[in-house]
Amino acid sequence: MNFQQPARPASFSNRAAVFAATLLVGTVFSGAAQAQQVATSVRDSVAITPRTDPEAGQLGLFALGDNLTLEALLDRALQENPEILAARARVDAAAERPGQAHSLPDPIISGIIRNVGFSGITIGDEMMSQAGIRFTQALPYRGKRDLRAAVDEQRIDVSTSQLALIMRRVVREVAEAYFELAYLGEAIDIVGDTRDYLIEFERTAEARYAVGEGIQQDVLKAQVETSILLNRLVRLDQQRDSVETALNRLLDRAVSADLGVPGETSVPDWNFTLQTLEADAVASSAVLRERARRVGQRQAALEFARSDTKPDWILSGAWMSRGQLPDIWEVNVGITLPIYKGNKQDRAITEAQAEVRASQLDHRDSTGIVTAAVRDQYLRADRAAKLQALYGDAIIPQATLSLESAAAGYEVGRVDFLTVLDNVVTLFTYQLEYYRQRADYMQALAAMEEHVGRSIGATPASIMSRLPTAAIDFENMRPTLGGDR
Repeated sequence: MNFQQPARPASFSNRAAVFAATLLVGTVFSGAAQAQQVATSVRDSVAITPRTDPEAGQLGLFALGDNLTLEALLDRALQENPEILAARARVDAAAERPGQAHSLPDPIISGIIRNVGFSGITIGDEMMSQAGIRFTQALPYRGKRDLRAAVDEQRIDVSTSQLALIMRRVVREVAEAYFELAYLGEAIDIVGDTRDYLIEFERTAEARYAVGEGIQQDVLKAQVETSILLNRLVRLDQQRDSVETALNRLLDRAVSADLGVPGETSVPDWNFTLQTLEADAVASSAVLRERARRVGQRQAALEFARSDTKPDWILSGAWMSRGQLPDIWEVNVGITLPIYKGNKQDRAITEAQAEVRASQLDHRDSTGIVTAAVRDQYLRADRAAKLQALYGDAIIPQATLSLESAAAGYEVGRVDFLTVLDNVVTLFTYQLEYYRQRADYMQALAAMEEHVGRSIGATPASIMSRLPTAAIDFENMRPTLGGDR
């Protein structure tokens, strides 16, 4: 489906000024000449001509001032967004945990003094009196340290997948805000031009009413429409400020900083299939990858909980001096006894099994959530694409013809002033709706890109290639078990 730029009136203020001047002159020179001048000026003032912008292109969002590009905004967000930076820091933190988990418990060194009686120090005099040191080291059962480290290695994968999830979400939020900002700039431009035109139209109506060529209702109607447009401009301006505030927050800039005006953005054709997008989402969704990595982490935790039923070794050695008597040394070997297994280790295993089950169900639920989200955005994009084409190819051209017909009728006195005015307002309403549908279309594509993991026309491919990949190998996510290193 190809999108064509709809026609749009150009230079309304100049045309309206000519219209008003012609009518004022016509009121001085009465008769057929006056009627002909009025009709000609009306036709000229409401003629619909394409809006020309050599830099924007036929399919793009118009460059309204500063060249604010989506790629530049996304580049800034990926480097400066606080949430992304925090997620990267969590990945760095998680990377330090496996080494800690694989280390042996800290040893214990203790001093020993053994003395016979309380009358004085008897070391060297009594065989049982002695002084020395003891070294104790706990040795976890074979494989426990590897399993504990495997849990933290899975935590690295979880943190990395969370980073990918956050990066994709931020990219989507920036893109949506950018397209909304582009729409609001276009809408403000259109409504502003229309308001300027209606102001001149109102002055013309007042001039005709003053010389008895018009009625007061024409003046009042023009004033009402002008006030309505002014109200719309105020609301659009407030919406633009809100979008700029949200975008500045995503870019870690002062919320009141000026962003400029969006530049050119091409609009891709609508030629996607729902089945392909859903398959890509299931294979590459960062949400599913994060949930799958949590399953792997919970499975590793379950393996460790099962190993915790095995006893740990405790090795200790001591050296003691007895003064003039021979020194003494000893070596002790002990084990921990899991005699509270029913209330401790078994419950820990049951807890870990429940966590695995919960994470698997979360993953299954997320699969439905992702496919539903893709389907919802697909339907939104499909609707917007169809309406965009309908407005551009049918409704706006038909409204243009209706306006031209009303102007021609006004020329010969068959159509009143209010009919022409209503046709002008109707045409511009349809033009605003065209740009609204175009923004919705681009926002829907950006939302689908968050899950499919590739550019489908909304986000530059150069940005998407910088995001972490999210291919899921769910079957091979169980930890590899081995001996202690």
